Amino acid sequence: MKGYFVTGTDTDAGKTVLSALLCMALEADYFKPFQTGQSGQPGVDSDTATVARLANLGPDRLHPPAVNLPDPLSPAQAAARAGITLDIAAVALPETPRPLVVEGAGGALVPIAPGQDMAALMARLGLPVIVAARSGLGTVNHTLLTLEALRLRGLEVAGVALSGPPNPENRRDIERLGNVPVIVEIPRLDPLDHDSLKALLPALALPGAASDVTSDVIRWDREHVWHPFTQAKTAPVPIHLSRASGADLVAADGRRFVDLVSSWWVCAHGHAHPEVARAVARQAATLEQALFAEFTHEPAARLAHRLAELLPGDLERVFYSDNGSTAVEVALKMAHQYWRNQGRLERTRIAAFEGAYHGDTVGAMSVGRTSGFFTHFEPLTFGVDFLPYPSTWIADPEGDRKLAQALAVLENYFSVHHGTVAAVILEPLVQGASGMRMAPPAFVKAVAEMARKAGALVILDEVMTGFGRTGTMFACEQAQAQPDIVCLAKGLTAGFLPMAATVASNAVYEGFLGETFHRALAHGHSFTANPLGCAAALAGLELFGREDTLGRIARQQAVHRERLEDLLEHPKLVRHRALGCIGAVDVTGRGEGYDVDTGRRLKAFYMERGFFVRPMGDVFYFLPPSSVTPQQLHDAYDLLPQALEQCL
Repeated sequence: MKGYFVTGTDTDAGKTVLSALLCMALEADYFKPFQTGQSGQPGVDSDTATVARLANLGPDRLHPPAVNLPDPLSPAQAAARAGITLDIAAVALPETPRPLVVEGAGGALVPIAPGQDMAALMARLGLPVIVAARSGLGTVNHTLLTLEALRLRGLEVAGVALSGPPNPENRRDIERLGNVPVIVEIPRLDPLDHDSLKALLPALALPGAASDVTSDVIRWDREHVWHPFTQAKTAPVPIHLSRASGADLVAADGRRFVDLVSSWWVCAHGHAHPEVARAVARQAATLEQALFAEFTHEPAARLAHRLAELLPGDLERVFYSDNGSTAVEVALKMAHQYWRNQGRLERTRIAAFEGAYHGDTVGAMSVGRTSGFFTHFEPLTFGVDFLPYPSTWIADPEGDRKLAQALAVLENYFSVHHGTVAAVILEPLVQGASGMRMAPPAFVKAVAEMARKAGALVILDEVMTGFGRTGTMFACEQAQAQPDIVCLAKGLTAGFLPMAATVASNAVYEGFLGETFHRALAHGHSFTANPLGCAAALAGLELFGREDTLGRIARQQAVHRERLEDLLEHPKLVRHRALGCIGAVDVTGRGEGYDVDTGRRLKAFYMERGFFVRPMGDVFYFLPPSSVTPQQLHDAYDLLPQALEQCL
């Protein structure tokens, strides 16, 4: 047991006295990260001084506050008056060989900084929580609300301590309704001194440490789990993650990793964002699932309306599905059936681009066959025409020539196959899984214009590039390209739930209208438009404005470009490229496969130093959530020369 975080149902709920009692019982150190309202007031001890007096702690057992603010307000308000902005990322547990008792300021949801509250600090520090509450009238409601708020954030609540005159009924209701032990009742002590508090030690029932289930988890995983994109015979033992917060992944053994790949590119704003978590919890208590062929509900309708507002042109019709692969599958089926419904049976050709990856279902594999992932499944795929993709990078002397050649091939393709192409599918600006291959906006715009001139439908796969990844909400905005169909997933739900959307123009949608089911799109999923996913998506979209997500990504892009330009002459790096939150470089330049040992060594190097990266073959990249700060990104780049020296 490393210690406890002490919070309260409110201010003056007995946190400081409880903290002193715990320090005595555990022979622990004391730390209050944010101290407000007691600094320098005549005749008023700080909470640290009070704990020192009551628990008889020497200076070596007292850790000074990370921030000391004079006004008796919440940390956020006190900081605003002092002209500063706080950040929980700057708070770390003090180094000590003893257990540690950490006391919060005010209640569990007291604000610390924009988007940060005391519960977020608890999640960051990772200690089990003990809630201090008054024993009198109103405590049951306040305590249950506090317990619910903490548990919704994934925090371990170890117990409740009641202060004031004993109240058996309140104690019973808190334990029964809150499913939590009351570990001690602290009466009003007069005098309030070391001896009177020490007399309560026999009544303190400290909870046992949470059971260590890591060995069971790893054994169950080894015996029963089949991991994606993994060779189980040679892969190392997976790390048991217990929680995550912001940019941090936290292992069950306490190790922390800054997530520099957004957990397969899905966490747009960071992990376990409390506003998204609250939105999902509210929805789960209201309507968790509906058969969407027969019903509608507010989250789905509202999200469709919001997506139509955000997307360019007349992309107005939202078809919900489960993940990026199915979003692409739906788009391909839409394109194929659209022309059949028009009686244009000659329009059957599908064009895609060399190196594209669009997912792992059969249709998605067909248009991504040249990505290198689907050798075993090629007999299952259907015919697709693959066109050249003008991948380019920083200071690429061949960029203009490659663009001109690709467009010339494209123009010839539409000339030869005029009237028979059903659709063209493209990942705008960045081909993700094939190695963060980037093409200029002019290429995307030209593809869309040529396809439309030839009468083909334009499908843009924004599964990875959507929701800010390239610096704008959608990559097609930078190219001024108007698709007929766009595929969305990954960042759609802020990383909380699997969900996707295929959004079509009104013209495509109207091509499926008729008097019989024969013209309808016969496609669906059990969890189509799941209300929980829709709620998460709506909350995540709200954060783009509230937290200036695109501004954060712009600052990340500046770091990528600065640091990659500094590395242009590095002898072991080639093809430096950056866009939005993505920074990528080829390590050997040999185009080695997904499972190459170079990537595994670099990943191990970074994980030993607290960063999670996952190179793709010899392609090393960062694609962090917006919550990663420029300094964290600089720190990651600082390691790269050393990593290359040791790993190659």
